[in-house]
Amino acid sequence: MKEKFNVRSLVLLGLLTAVVALFSLTPIGSIPIGPLSITLNIIPIAIAAIALGPTGGLIMGIVFGLFSFMQCFGIGVLSGMGAMTLEISPTLTFIQRVVSRALDGLLVGLIFAGLSKIKSKKALSVITGSVAGAVLIGLFLSVMLLICYDEDGKYKMSAGMYKFMTSGLPLAAVLIAVFAVGFALAYWFINKKNLSKVQQSCAVSGFSAAILNTIFFMSALVLLFNHTATGMDNKYTITVTNGVISEVKDNAGKDVGFSADGKALALGEDFVLTLGSTDEALPSTAGSEAVKFTLSSGKLKGAVFNGKEIKSSTFKFKDTHADLSGLSDGKYTLKVYKKFNYIDRLRAGKSILLFLITSVGINALFEMVISTIFTTLIGTALFKAKLIKTPENLKE
Repeated sequence: MKEKFNVRSLVLLGLLTAVVALFSLTPIGSIPIGPLSITLNIIPIAIAAIALGPTGGLIMGIVFGLFSFMQCFGIGVLSGMGAMTLEISPTLTFIQRVVSRALDGLLVGLIFAGLSKIKSKKALSVITGSVAGAVLIGLFLSVMLLICYDEDGKYKMSAGMYKFMTSGLPLAAVLIAVFAVGFALAYWFINKKNLSKVQQSCAVSGFSAAILNTIFFMSALVLLFNHTATGMDNKYTITVTNGVISEVKDNAGKDVGFSADGKALALGEDFVLTLGSTDEALPSTAGSEAVKFTLSSGKLKGAVFNGKEIKSSTFKFKDTHADLSGLSDGKYTLKVYKKFNYIDRLRAGKSILLFLITSVGINALFEMVISTIFTTLIGTALFKAKLIKTPENLKE
């Protein structure tokens, strides 16, 4: 199906953008569950991909991604995960939020275009049945884990459940059987209700929009934020009064101890800041896990760092000892960046499979079901109303 952008296409893009804005800026389209949220914005992506092809899907994916990036700043419904990744790197957060959604829309458009070329309704039914089998597997695993918590809860497996989930071939055999049941039920339903090619193609596209969104988003999270440096839990406010350090508070607002003469600040084994010479022995930083530091203040310009004048209000460095002579009185913010595994922190001790099923899988399952149903209904209605043209091979 060739893409023809005319006034009708632009109007549809405008309407879908308005829907994305509504879903992003209000609680209507974002339902928080754990560290993630169920989003309804995948539906406009699927509709754009169906009605306007890969280019339309790409455009709407970018729109969704931009609104998702705005949510990291608290514009609309705040994304807790987005706020954390934003603290680590705004650039990587932008890539994760926008690029993954753009690829989602582009590929869904290509998938619908590919489905439109299938002439056999039976072949299309096999694809649709396979989608149903995959959804049933997700539902089965999620239910099994939800009903098999141990007494402490917190997404921990019972011994029996852990043994089953790590059993290899027995688990694979069960999942194959579950898939077969889902496939058979869907194939029977398609033939009983005589679902059209358009309905099946819209359903598969809606499902694809949801599952690809999850795959791309989580893959980007792992690739971009695994083993990265962060200063979000290592932020200090330093107050200089009369040329000495008068107060130091950590990110939680608690006081941090410093030398008695007020000229040296020691943050454990990570960092030692001095204002001029000090009579006290400075601690060693040989065991520091810090990889870089950022000192910022409107009064920082003109200060001297290890004999070198600072020429801006923000200064980044890697030295674990800093001699900042001549600091003006005022408040300074210091961030200590350490290496850590963001994914391990997100998992909070859960196994990767348990994390994916209970945190990601449940959300993804809701999104798959919702996107599949609503994309089928909306897409079919648009085709029947002749607001978009039915591809030749999808005509009955």
